[in-house]
Amino acid sequence: MARTWVAIGILLLSAALFSAGLVRKFATLRHSETVPRKIITVIPKGVENPWWNQVRLGALAGAAGTPYRMVWTGPELESDHMRQITCIEDALTRNSAALVIAPNDSKALIRPVLRAMKSTPCVIIDSPLGKMNGLPLVGTDNSAAGELGARLAARAIGGHGRILVVNHLRNSESTEERARGFIETIRNLYPAIEIVESPFGESSLRNVRPLVTDLLIRHPGIDAIFTVNLDTSEGAYRALLNEGLAGKVRLIAFDSSALLLDGVRRGNVEAIIAQNPFEIGRRGVLRALEMLEGKAGETVTPIPVFVVNRSNLDEMIRSEPAALGL
Repeated sequence: MARTWVAIGILLLSAALFSAGLVRKFATLRHSETVPRKIITVIPKGVENPWWNQVRLGALAGAAGTPYRMVWTGPELESDHMRQITCIEDALTRNSAALVIAPNDSKALIRPVLRAMKSTPCVIIDSPLGKMNGLPLVGTDNSAAGELGARLAARAIGGHGRILVVNHLRNSESTEERARGFIETIRNLYPAIEIVESPFGESSLRNVRPLVTDLLIRHPGIDAIFTVNLDTSEGAYRALLNEGLAGKVRLIAFDSSALLLDGVRRGNVEAIIAQNPFEIGRRGVLRALEMLEGKAGETVTPIPVFVVNRSNLDEMIRSEPAALGL
């Protein structure tokens, strides 16, 4: 009988301990559900373009060694601003500690971003909104980069001739600023140069090549082309290759890739104005961390560009592989 009571006592004690463990586990789970997750969500213009993968790697580097985890989410195409708005809403639902956003439409994203900043620190990277309301911006000085492109193009064609400017998407503020900076500089400083057209590619690489091919046919005698981002640069270069005009029509390309760097080596691409997408992503996350720590920080964090041509190609590949998309 004594053994029976001992056995019963052990069973009762085990049951009590098991129940207490379940209660503690349930309480921990309930607590974890109410504590905001330490997430910094980075939302690019689009994830299809490989340029943004360098931004992603930079964002990962910015979050490394911190209590925060970087989450990367965005639309497939840069033209899909509705999907980007959904990504912002989803990030807020996940209780993201901060958002780092590259708006793919400077007008359509104003309201969603300004609404998000009321509850969550937000940093804008790459492309400003039409209305910033004091939001910090990390990115290239796009107007100055466009001016740089104009000077390079003018030098390449001896200060006179006909130039085609290939724009990207309407309301993509970063690329529109580059085009404006280029066109204004040409008109102000180089009266012997004519801007033939400045059409919008409107979507992606696959639309740019036929667009540029058609323009080359309709406007024979183009001396140079200025492109405003990776899609327009690669699309224009492929069109020049197909038409047998690579190296004859001087291409000033914005953003870098292995294809364009090979074009520089072959003498088919006059120059590349390279941004530093890795650094844009890294500094964007670091700026968000500053905000989370209550630090004032900079309103605008400019990320310098650099020029790649045949004279410095090998040196730049050695020193800046991430910025060049390698």
